Amino acid sequence: MSILNELLEAQEFATLPVVAARVLKLLENENIDIRDIAKVIEADAALTLKLLRVANSPLYATRTEVSSIQQAIITLGLNRLTNIVLGISIFSRFLLSSQKQAANIMEKFWWHSSCTGMVAKSLSNKLKISFKEIEFIGGLLHDIGKMAMIQYDANKYNLVIELITHNNITDSEAETMIFGVSHTEVGEHIGKLWKLPEDLSLIISNHTHPALLTSHQEIVAVVRFADVLCELWGASIFEGLSVPDLSEEESWKILCEFKPEIKKYDMAIFTDDLEQDFEKSSTFLNLISKQ
Repeated sequence: MSILNELLEAQEFATLPVVAARVLKLLENENIDIRDIAKVIEADAALTLKLLRVANSPLYATRTEVSSIQQAIITLGLNRLTNIVLGISIFSRFLLSSQKQAANIMEKFWWHSSCTGMVAKSLSNKLKISFKEIEFIGGLLHDIGKMAMIQYDANKYNLVIELITHNNITDSEAETMIFGVSHTEVGEHIGKLWKLPEDLSLIISNHTHPALLTSHQEIVAVVRFADVLCELWGASIFEGLSVPDLSEEESWKILCEFKPEIKKYDMAIFTDDLEQDFEKSSTFLNLISKQ
């Protein structure tokens, strides 16, 4: 059996968290009643509590307190809320189950993931592009394949980190040398197992090279640029990146194609604004890690 098969057959990766799977199934119905969505979410008390915490946090700055799931749907919008549910349910499940294993690496992983989600959300706001939270959730989950590899064999992943550190190679190159597969390949298969929406699946499977995509290139580029910034700002997860000039970064060039006006931006000022939101990245992590 290949390492990839062993990874994917692990109990925690075999299926999408129950509530997330049910919500996605309900959304297949064009005439969905929001009360049905609310009932599914409210059946999970812990998820409901976390969702209301997030909805009432500075992340969304709602004008009135959100006290029920139905109200959250009305306030935030069905698509946005269901994307938040998807992210919180997946993120919470693995955040809580992985703390004891390879604690130092996992702490870095969750911090990097949370920061990437926050900066991706901030970046899309600055560019005035609406992705209905997919960029935020994509930032949270873009390295899910890496987490699977760390949980599968933390000692082996330490060898990956050593290769990245001492041989000046990328994480994908080092992972393939040690595991025979990269985190994006593992993530792609997890996305298929979970039947995730196409744009979210592409973020997970192609965030390292968005230029290779023929669809959803813009949102993947947003997440990748946020990913790169977080790595450079100290929320590192050992990616082996070398980006001396951000204007030459592949994801930035893609964003410039979609939004030509940003070519005129002063990169230092533009990224400084994003870095201020990066500083607030602990907000989301604190909200969902509380029991």
